[in-house]
Amino acid sequence: MGLISTYDVRLWLSIPEGDKKPNAKIEAIINSVEDFVESYTNRKLLANTYYQQFDYSYIDGYGRPEIYLPCYPVSYVSDIRIDNDHVFGSGTVLGSQDYYWYSSGKVVSKGSYFTRGRKNIRIDYIAGYAPVVNGTHNSAVSTYPAPYDLTQVMKEMCIESFKEGLTAIHTIQPTETTSGKVIQMFTNNSFWRNTLNKYKAFDMSMQGYDE
Repeated sequence: MGLISTYDVRLWLSIPEGDKKPNAKIEAIINSVEDFVESYTNRKLLANTYYQQFDYSYIDGYGRPEIYLPCYPVSYVSDIRIDNDHVFGSGTVLGSQDYYWYSSGKVVSKGSYFTRGRKNIRIDYIAGYAPVVNGTHNSAVSTYPAPYDLTQVMKEMCIESFKEGLTAIHTIQPTETTSGKVIQMFTNNSFWRNTLNKYKAFDMSMQGYDE
């Protein structure tokens, strides 16, 4: 399940509740919208446990006491290991008393620096938003529920795409008629743009500089 469901979109489209037939088009549009939003914001939004995942758990050290995780908001950090030899054995564990972290993805080492290196720091953590279902979210999945403004934009994008008969909303370059319509819809809607801009990931290249 993503941040929005087929039920959410069917409700806004006023499809009768008694109509329980699967709708492959709505499902395809939802998947495409979520792909588009994650691509535009340059981050993973749905809550997930990142455990030894190469793209998200292994971080470059900059020889500074802080680093930034690529996925956030962070609900929990379970393990940090520092090893320039990339073995990450038990002797490389950074004790939980020796670091603290913020929901923004910032992790700070208390007693030592995150040594400089490529993918030499491994962090296991939980990050992202949990879907809101029936007015609540599963706090065991994530501390943070999906923001209403973000999910509202995603619903509206799905609805407009459904009305336009589009399923290729994730196509960025307007090389076809359908993708051109998608870009036009997004360009003409300042609320969509402004909302998604709020959730764009910070520039990871800045993590080695003073705040």
